[in-house]
Amino acid sequence: MEKVMIIDGLRTSMGRSKNGIFRHVRADTLSAEVMSAVIKRNNINAADIDDIIWGCVQQTGEQGFNIARHAALLTEIPHTVPAVTVNRLCGSSMQALHDAARLIQTGDGKLALAGGVEHMGHIPMTQGIDINPAAALHTAKASGMMGLTAEALARQFSVSRESQDEFALRSHQRAAQAFRDSRFSREIHPVQGHNQAGVPVIATRDETVRDNGSLAELSALSPVFDPVSGTVTAGNSSAISDGASVTLLSGEHYVREHGLSPRAVIRAMSVTGCEPALMGYGPVQATQAVLKKAGLTLADIDVIELNEAFAAQALACLKGMGLSDCYDDKVNLHGGAIALGHPLGCSGTRIINSLLTVMEQRDAQFGLATMCIGFGQGIATVIERVRS
Repeated sequence: MEKVMIIDGLRTSMGRSKNGIFRHVRADTLSAEVMSAVIKRNNINAADIDDIIWGCVQQTGEQGFNIARHAALLTEIPHTVPAVTVNRLCGSSMQALHDAARLIQTGDGKLALAGGVEHMGHIPMTQGIDINPAAALHTAKASGMMGLTAEALARQFSVSRESQDEFALRSHQRAAQAFRDSRFSREIHPVQGHNQAGVPVIATRDETVRDNGSLAELSALSPVFDPVSGTVTAGNSSAISDGASVTLLSGEHYVREHGLSPRAVIRAMSVTGCEPALMGYGPVQATQAVLKKAGLTLADIDVIELNEAFAAQALACLKGMGLSDCYDDKVNLHGGAIALGHPLGCSGTRIINSLLTVMEQRDAQFGLATMCIGFGQGIATVIERVRS
């Protein structure tokens, strides 16, 4: 099969969904911005693109009716280039990357855009949801309540409130330091938004990162989902946010023919299922599956991006992976979704781009990106950096 290369990737900054910097910017506009940017940055002939595969969870309103195509129509991409929107909930844009990679592996295409978007300020996560009541006969009722699944993991894996708050603080501290050190400069594409006064500004920083948070402030917050005995709070959960991300994928032959400089090779991909009420544990099984496909062990992986839906969920996964005591120099080194934000359909390729950034800055060889997915799934990707 054709070897699949990640030529490049980038993202918008992540805007706070409530009165945030992108409150006057549409989801399709955010998508179009990153599509155009990655094409221009790599001097790609847009007519060569075989498909655009875009992840989005809430496909209604401005995100409905195949947002991938509507976003592409806002760009210089020729109308002859097709586009499709996919939905695997939180893993949607990583699924888009997997689909694009398989397109190239099988020889059905040579060049593709894969990414995703979510504007949780314009289209709330639960808008219009109507789950079949009969599902309660087959799964725990809490399976559809993400916060309660995190509470279940906290209890099952003995994840304390203190450890969750410490993990959340680490996420913000790591992200804030990364911004101070300009480590996101290649990853984030500047996009126009509006400040609190409504004045147009260029967004270059994730809006939900807290520079001066403290453990005392996090500890003072009340549990959100289980007020009586819970441990999951707004402070140790991922931020509700708005953003878009993209990757540019190509086959090895196209890379050689056009003199491109790929950043990484996709070594393996996997998606797995797990108990819906413990959906946050999905990355553990997905990681086991993807490492087996790649012929690697976790010890071979230099850096990991694990999506932080909740601190309880992330810590349970780290325990399941055997990384509880050794993750600090390996996992989410520039912070994670608790600090950066988690725009659902955007996050998969966001963490791929974050992984590329960290791998290049640390001269790493192998990287793992993995996520939990609502209603009991996990998704993972192993990439190998192409050293110049």
